[in-house]
Amino acid sequence: MKVSLNWLGHYVDINVPLSELCDKMVMSGFEVDGIEDLSESMKNVVVGQIERLEKHPDADKLQICFLNVGSDMPLQIVTGADNVFEGALVPVALHDSHLPNGMHIKKGKLRGVESFGMLCSGEELCLKDSDYPGAEVNGILILNDEYPVGTDMRSVLGLNDVIIDFSVTANRPDCQSVLGIAREVAVALKTKLKIPVPEYKTKGGNIKEYISVTVKDYELCPRYLGRTVANVRIGKSPDWMKKCLKAVGMRPINNIVDITNFVMLETGQPMHAFDLRDVNGSQIIVRRAKANESITTLDGKRHTLTPEMLVIADAKQPSCLAGIMGSLDSEIKEDTNSIFFESAKFRRDSVRRTARHLGMRTESSARFEKGIDIMNVEYAMERALQLIYELDAGDIIEGVIDCNAGLPQERVLNVSVSGINALLGLDISADDMVEILNRLSIKTTNSGDTLTCAIPSFRDDIEGRADIAEEIMRIYGYDHIIGTPMKGAIVRGKKPYDRLCADKIKIRLAAQGLYEIMTYSFISGKALDMLDISADDERRRSVVLRNPLGEEYSEMRTQLVSSMLNVLSTNYNRKISAVRFFEISKVFIPKSIPAVSQPEERYALCIGLYGEDENFFTLKGIVEDILSCFGISAEYDRDNQPYLHPGRQASAMSNGFPVAVFGEIHPDTAERFGIDTRAYIAEIRMDKLIDAPVEAVLYKPLPRFPAIERDLALTCDKELPVAEIEKTIRSSAGKNLEDIWLFDVYQGAQIADGQKSVAYRLVFRNPEATLKDEDVDASLSKMIKNLKEKGCVLRS
Repeated sequence: MKVSLNWLGHYVDINVPLSELCDKMVMSGFEVDGIEDLSESMKNVVVGQIERLEKHPDADKLQICFLNVGSDMPLQIVTGADNVFEGALVPVALHDSHLPNGMHIKKGKLRGVESFGMLCSGEELCLKDSDYPGAEVNGILILNDEYPVGTDMRSVLGLNDVIIDFSVTANRPDCQSVLGIAREVAVALKTKLKIPVPEYKTKGGNIKEYISVTVKDYELCPRYLGRTVANVRIGKSPDWMKKCLKAVGMRPINNIVDITNFVMLETGQPMHAFDLRDVNGSQIIVRRAKANESITTLDGKRHTLTPEMLVIADAKQPSCLAGIMGSLDSEIKEDTNSIFFESAKFRRDSVRRTARHLGMRTESSARFEKGIDIMNVEYAMERALQLIYELDAGDIIEGVIDCNAGLPQERVLNVSVSGINALLGLDISADDMVEILNRLSIKTTNSGDTLTCAIPSFRDDIEGRADIAEEIMRIYGYDHIIGTPMKGAIVRGKKPYDRLCADKIKIRLAAQGLYEIMTYSFISGKALDMLDISADDERRRSVVLRNPLGEEYSEMRTQLVSSMLNVLSTNYNRKISAVRFFEISKVFIPKSIPAVSQPEERYALCIGLYGEDENFFTLKGIVEDILSCFGISAEYDRDNQPYLHPGRQASAMSNGFPVAVFGEIHPDTAERFGIDTRAYIAEIRMDKLIDAPVEAVLYKPLPRFPAIERDLALTCDKELPVAEIEKTIRSSAGKNLEDIWLFDVYQGAQIADGQKSVAYRLVFRNPEATLKDEDVDASLSKMIKNLKEKGCVLRS
């Protein structure tokens, strides 16, 4: 909410510097989003009067002006303008002045004659005729009104002002107005709020002779209030009103339109004025639109309406979109003679849906969408009529039309002082609470420990003790809160186990240089086609959204691979040479298709990487590390995922179930995703990690006896998995085998075609005694015999 400091000063005395005002407002719950000092756009420009004109001795088109700018001596300025004359009041940019168009004016010489400034045109001051009459004339701006010479032009143009942009929370629609902010400023500064009291005189007559009003839908329009003004005198608004409107970015139009805009900004109640000549049948009907009914709004756009939309119609057609914008036919014109003023409350969700459907957003709709006070409808109307009377803009007709479904009764809350203090953890006296609440316009009395609070109609957000406590606290001051340690009795709860498991994985992967990513839970229906997933694969059974944001977000994902590949593709095509990413998220497995209940939400972990130093075994090591931290000892086997390279993929099996699938991306899949390098991806069933039994940690002493190492080089069929070889070695080696690792795999000229050489290092140790060579030789003999049955022979 942008508020002019000058305008705000009409309702509350601001007796502190701007910075202190902003600090106090922030502490009371109103964040300051920005401060704009309008005076900064212009400096050292004053009103001057031309006392004498002389021709330039060396230039026919130049004149020498001698001006009175309030100093002891006349100021000499050379100008080329031909519309100046003796006695004219003009804006004068003195030496070392700054103009809104960015010009910096200094004294100088023009054809040998000294000039101590510059006379300014409306264009140089960035003015339009709507800002100041005559501003668009080709030449120097001639000031129409009488101003004392030397007057700062910022005060003439209303630029001696500061605009403060307050952030208003959704629960405070009452502060979408200057009076609402003034109310809070008065509380923060402990000064008196000066709310205008509307007073005016009517000219007789009867409103029912001019118009009738029928409300057909009180659900969408709880209150509709109207007044009539005859003998309207269209003209310009006074300067003070135009300055207020321009300060907050609203263009002055004429006195009638400006009054409706001024009242909306002042009170927060949008209003609309109808030209009675254009109201067919002299009837106002508040109703839902008819199917395919249309309206051309004030912005010249034509809209087709639906029965869910509320309109203000006459006997023939809609004249206004309720709460949003009037029709082009009903606008106020220069020859308008009689008007009908509307002030109403429309249901916020109705206005919001209509505005969104039609793609319209106005100052009026913004206020209705947040909610307005049904009791403020009448005050805003009275305020508008007061301005009509004061500006002599027309004759106010007797009578008021007030259609409503019943006005709300005053709400009263009874809360206890001790209960509020218990909630806040403070010891605020009852008298202080009463004083604060009364300053907030919450009429409060206390009896013992009980506060009786009459809630004003504009505070719909106050519903109970917690809200009263919040109001007291924000004014009493959050700086009064003293930090105290939590007591053991109130330390409850901890992270669920699945979150702890996720945290453990994140720490592990981050330590290995992986970065966490987050992607949408929605994917394109074509994502599985790009992965070449078969039609009968269970991953094709996905939940399809009824109202997706678009085709690319039309289904809930059953796998994370496509999302990871999109991220890898984006980084690769942005010339990122190497990446390591992971994502922990949920996949959604429907219990039936079509879905009739919530799908199963299953945690999954996806890892993706590419780069010069990455390969299949790098990824396998990361997967093994993750499984090991959950105590899972997996066996590895080949897999057949269509999106992975057929010879460079594997699954990690635990108790016969694949807990992880990983490998190099298939070249065709990589091409579909635009990845022109080897990339590697793994998908891990996190739910299986979470459900894995927690193994007790066993500690054993450091070995007291030496180990015996043996290297074992074997030749075998190149298709024989090394995991099968290792399994045979472990089952044959006996209890003294402490460790085994593969350190070489070779295929080449010294190995027969279709064969490969694998070499293992074996470590034997007896924790109770020193091993002898014959003990190890016996184990090796049994091992070699069993390996021969697998087709493995010792390499000579």
